[in-house]
Amino acid sequence: MNRHARYALLTPLLACSVALPPTMAAQAAPVAHVPATLGAAPQAATCKLEVAEGTDPVEFDLSLAGFKPGSQVRVTGPENFTRTVNQQGSVTEQDVKKGTYTVKTGGKNHSQTVNCTKPARVPASAKARITDVDITGASTATPKVDCSQPQNVKFEGKLTGTGSGDVTYIWSGQGKRSAPSVKFTAPSTAAAPFTAKSTARAAATNPAPRVTATLTDSTGNVQDQLTFTLTCQ
Repeated sequence: MNRHARYALLTPLLACSVALPPTMAAQAAPVAHVPATLGAAPQAATCKLEVAEGTDPVEFDLSLAGFKPGSQVRVTGPENFTRTVNQQGSVTEQDVKKGTYTVKTGGKNHSQTVNCTKPARVPASAKARITDVDITGASTATPKVDCSQPQNVKFEGKLTGTGSGDVTYIWSGQGKRSAPSVKFTAPSTAAAPFTAKSTARAAATNPAPRVTATLTDSTGNVQDQLTFTLTCQ
């Protein structure tokens, strides 16, 4: 066989090795890109005891995340309960007792235990302290009243101070006294209305009756007084 004939025989073989069918070419080609999510490590399961926002007194929520979607978790601690996590692998149990919790999930041979972290120590709320009281107004049922008859006069007031908590204050006037309490929140909270009764005017020529009320905080350190004069018909 001459040299040219040998090259001629090799040519079809070279053509076959280059022109692979599409399916074989796809299998032979290197992987250009693998989505990052396929190689990402699964999210680690976490459990946190958190202070519930806006609660006073403070309440706590137990928040779980990173668990297998739809799986059951068993919580042990100051309270014991079982919950099913959502499709995002999380679940929150509201208003639980503060303490050390543990979460377990999975079967006997493939169980997982997660210890729950606790929040930093919550500072105690500053105790309520009243620094000022004000009687903000007084009124009768109508602008003009029959002064020959006793009339109710309603007084309204406001407490001002710092901190938060239950406080007691004193209304007094016309021989009447009351000592209600209110949950105070700084900087100010309205006092409950106080109603005092006027005396009847003996004659139309006499001066219009007047009603005086006093508002005092429970410690007696601050006080306000207002005298209201009736408008007679």
